[in-house]
Amino acid sequence: MRPFFLSILMLAGMPALADPMGLERVNALRDVQGLKPLVYDGRLAQAAQTHASDMAEHDYFSHKGRDGTDVGRRAAMAGYQWCFVAENIAKGQQSLDEVMTGWTNSPGHYRNMVDSRAEEMGLVQADSEVWVMVLGAPC
Repeated sequence: MRPFFLSILMLAGMPALADPMGLERVNALRDVQGLKPLVYDGRLAQAAQTHASDMAEHDYFSHKGRDGTDVGRRAAMAGYQWCFVAENIAKGQQSLDEVMTGWTNSPGHYRNMVDSRAEEMGLVQADSEVWVMVLGAPC
């Protein structure tokens, strides 16, 4: 049933979930650092989806939403009560390999993925080239 759901999202112009492969990739990075693995959280994926869809639909690229929201506000609006939240965004990469390589080679993005405070994550892709990862820890 999930592949059908993802197909519907793609047909509707909504971002497709890039998990669990993205989760496995991030957890491999965390394992090298001796950190606990992250688990997928649908609320964080929803926060990522909201932002990815908005950026793709309105052709902009920023951590700040057009409505002024930041990742913390988007996570809260998705029902995620957080004590830690971080966001990675990317545009133009055609594959998960490309986006993960870019984030891994970028000190700030890498730092988010291996932050010891992170416990959960969601990763989405919109319109083939907009990627948003939200990492968090609940309170």
